[in-house]
Amino acid sequence: MDNIEKTIREELGKIINKDGFEIPSDANLTEEVGLDSLNVLELFGMIEDKFNVLVPPERVSDMKTINDIVSIINEFKS
Repeated sequence: MDNIEKTIREELGKIINKDGFEIPSDANLTEEVGLDSLNVLELFGMIEDKFNVLVPPERVSDMKTINDIVSIINEFKS
């Protein structure tokens, strides 16, 4: 597990008040994990802050799984 995924899991765990390391990398975060739209925006903000990336808002809907988030962060890292 790389540092990006580790950080995402830690922050996700804070949002859902559960262990983020128990979530499968390909689990749908809204359908299977139960994130609502506010949680998704919170996660989106965390991603921008923690990784110093600027992800276009239209890409938020592409962040369905932890794997998706890692890919998007890698795509927009400077």
